[in-house]
Amino acid sequence: MSDNRVVRYVDSVKSKKVRVWGKGQLTIPVEIRERLGIKEDSYLEVFQIGKAIVAIPERLLIKELADNFQKEMFNDDIDLEKLLLELREGNHAYETE
Repeated sequence: MSDNRVVRYVDSVKSKKVRVWGKGQLTIPVEIRERLGIKEDSYLEVFQIGKAIVAIPERLLIKELADNFQKEMFNDDIDLEKLLLELREGNHAYETE
């Protein structure tokens, strides 16, 4: 992207001013979080490009799977220690179609 196109793009984007707090923390405006699907405990990849800071939401498939698995275990009242013990001992039956 040429410098002129970058300047035109930056000028056309509605900016929000945020304050940097202790330890470099800042608040991402709610409108931006909602548009990008950024929720509590989301991860962002942060890059420096020249004098700009770029933050890109990272979709962690493993984290999402683990979170979903944990919710299902809680909903079905499954104890992790018991599940792991049964898996190690091989005391489980497989269902077939």
